[in-house]
Amino acid sequence: MDKSKIITATRKALISADHNYYSWPEQQQEQFRATMSEAAQNRVEAVLLKNLHGIKCTAKTAGEIWSELPLSKLGNLNWAKLLTAGIGDDFIFLNENMAENTSLLDFNSIYDYDYADYLFQEQANKKEFNDYESRDYYALRFSCWARLIINDQFYYATLSSLAGYLTDEIEDKSHDSIQKLIPHEYVEGKDNGKQVKGGFRWDMQTDADGKEKQLAELKSRWYRYTQQRWLELSKEFSQNSPAVFTEDVNHDGELNRNYIFNNKNALKQVRWKHFLADCTPLIAEFTNVTERAKQEVARTEAYLQEAHEDIMKNFDPKVVKLRKKMKIVVAPGALDGLIGKGLEDEPTE
Repeated sequence: MDKSKIITATRKALISADHNYYSWPEQQQEQFRATMSEAAQNRVEAVLLKNLHGIKCTAKTAGEIWSELPLSKLGNLNWAKLLTAGIGDDFIFLNENMAENTSLLDFNSIYDYDYADYLFQEQANKKEFNDYESRDYYALRFSCWARLIINDQFYYATLSSLAGYLTDEIEDKSHDSIQKLIPHEYVEGKDNGKQVKGGFRWDMQTDADGKEKQLAELKSRWYRYTQQRWLELSKEFSQNSPAVFTEDVNHDGELNRNYIFNNKNALKQVRWKHFLADCTPLIAEFTNVTERAKQEVARTEAYLQEAHEDIMKNFDPKVVKLRKKMKIVVAPGALDGLIGKGLEDEPTE
């Protein structure tokens, strides 16, 4: 990519967003980037499309054109867009929804953001579920997705907890184990694709050659196991010295890096505006994560084997567990890009 061309396009885009931009002090420029209005963002996108790909459009049509571009054309556009929206030393930008009139600048550290999100989730769950039981706070229950500049290169980044990363590894490897224990496939139900108000029905059912209820029971136990294991790992790691583990992952030629934080004290030491600089002294050897992941996967496989044996000996498929039936309606186009990636169902509680 031509970096000078990206920088030139970015300058023009920021001027189109507000012609006074380069007369402001740095702090005001950063505040503008973090809180840019939708109208200003549209003007930015129109300028970037024209200067980086020769696509002429209005601010009103820029967003639609941008969304329809193939991935091969988004690399330099996303890089330039980051320079118009990111904050701090690394132009970091968080790909997460925030409350109205709130930006990343309202949170000093990753902990500040994550704890605020925890409180929001707790409040929402209490309103939604009458029997909801409050849970203690542990670092990054849900991963965050970000973009930033590392060594003068555009990167995608995933920010997760060590407990969350290991649980993801458990879940990823467990699908194959469950498939071996009870072979199954997903087939279309009678209502799949049926047109309904707001879209169409998503009705995929499990075919396990007569062992559908045993499979559902195994998945239900496995789901409870992974939830409990996340909690146990979070408690364990909360006692450790703060550490950050990093892993580079190649996705179709894109630069991606995982940042894995072991506990809330690590989150407290990393400020959004100085993300890379604050992470550096906390970086620990990633082989520690790799070895622990192997142990957790082996532990889970042993659990699944034991659970499977118990279900085959003692589970009565004639006893029907009460579960809420859900009708899934999918909006037109919502599954574009997902078909063929192996959608899995999750057990419901």
